[in-house]
Formats: sequence, structure tokens, C-alpha cells
Amino acid sequence: MLVKDKFLKKISHLITIVVIFSSPTLIAKDTLIKLLDYNNSLKKTSALFIQSDGKSIEEGIVYFGLNRIKIEYTMPKKITIILSEKKGVYINHDLKESQYFNTNKSYVKIFFKILKGSEFFETSKIRESKNIIELSKAFDLNDNFYKIKVIYENDPIKLRKIVVLENSNDFEIGFFGHNNLKTLDKKFFSMVDPYLN
Repeated sequence: MLVKDKFLKKISHLITIVVIFSSPTLIAKDTLIKLLDYNNSLKKTSALFIQSDGKSIEEGIVYFGLNRIKIEYTMPKKITIILSEKKGVYINHDLKESQYFNTNKSYVKIFFKILKGSEFFETSKIRESKNIIELSKAFDLNDNFYKIKVIYENDPIKLRKIVVLENSNDFEIGFFGHNNLKTLDKKFFSMVDPYLN
């Protein structure tokens, strides 16, 4: 009887250890660390993208800098958007004009939270499978309701899709063709109007 009790106690300890180390909280924290490391490594990279709102499709390339993101739409119109955490510029190359705007009061600031990480990740729901890691979060911002999903390929981790639902409108951005860039100088991310005379 004593040998059986010792064996059951050992099995009980083993089960407890397995449960602790496979708990969703610990797995989620490990996943968060991987995602934060990956997002940090996006600096000085680019990716091709396709964006759709269900009515139209746009294509282009996005460049991730140290503190800025540059988005170059190539189809159907040539448009450049350069974003920082507080401001942005929208450049319409066909009309040769630029418009500046505040990113702090729009969902654009969420993209920086996604890329910088921890606050967005720590308050998001995480779903992980063998192939995909999906973060989702719902929130209100300036009287608008947003639901955002960020989907990563798992092993190796790569950003694949961002889905934004704003009130009842939604759009998706799919990323592919990730590329490391050797140098991106400050001029590349400059917000100076290129059409100033």
C-alpha cells in the first residue's frame, strides 16, 4: 500500500508539472515574447500587400522604419502614405498634392501599438495553432467601435494579415514577399511635401 501511495504521489506531481507548463497563460506569454521579438525585427524590412474593403482591391509595398511606416500604393492609383505615431502625410502623385493629418486620433495609432507590441498584445485574445497565431481585440476610439485581428504565420513567425472592422465597415490587408533591407535613410521616410515649389 505504501509503494502505491508513493507512486500515485509522484504521478500527481508529474501531472501538476505538465499542467503548469502547458497552461495557456504560460504558452501565451511565450508566444507574446516571440511576437514582440518578431515585430522588433520588422525594422528595415518591407512587404508586398493587397488591401481590400470588399468593394475594391489595392496593391503596394509597405516599408517598416525605426519610427515610421511608408506605404506605397501602386495600384489602382499611385499614392504614398508616411506615418509616425503622431502625424502622417497622404501624397496623391496623380494630383501632385499632399495632405497632413493627425494619426493620434485614428485607428492608425493601433498599427504602431501592434508593431511596438506589449500593450496591444497583453490585452488581446490569442489563438494559436500549428500554422497560425491570431490576436484579436475590440475597443472604442473617438466614438467609433473597432475590432482588429492580426494574423501571423507560425513557425517561422511572419505577419500575414490585418483585419479591421470599423463600426460596420471592414478592410483586410494581406502581407507577402517579406524582404530585409540593408539601408533606409531618413530621407526615405521624410514627410516633406515632394511637390513643394
